[in-house]
Amino acid sequence: MVTVQSAPVPESEASPLEARMTSSRITWYSGGSLDNPACGGPTPSNNAMIAAVQQGGRFGCGDHIRINYQGNSVKVKVIDYCEGCSSTAIDLTKGAFSKLASLSTGELHGASVNWA
Repeated sequence: MVTVQSAPVPESEASPLEARMTSSRITWYSGGSLDNPACGGPTPSNNAMIAAVQQGGRFGCGDHIRINYQGNSVKVKVIDYCEGCSSTAIDLTKGAFSKLASLSTGELHGASVNWA
């Protein structure tokens, strides 16, 4: 497992090991939880390809990340922060999560997360 740094490293400066991490938890969020994203901008739809991450963590507002899980992949943009998320947790919209697994799965573990 790769150690996650607290400050993002621009892709152009990151070594291959620094540019990826393994997520401990990926979940989805929807509805009113999407209102007023922390990074600004309009409220996204449930089908938008967006993510929420820990504030001050590896990824931040505007970052594009690729998540790979069991042969499936999705590219998302970070537009929000999630309360209570660890530095290796990511919340996705229903649309983004469903590119990786069925919504009924609820929670994914061990996904690979890279700068996109």
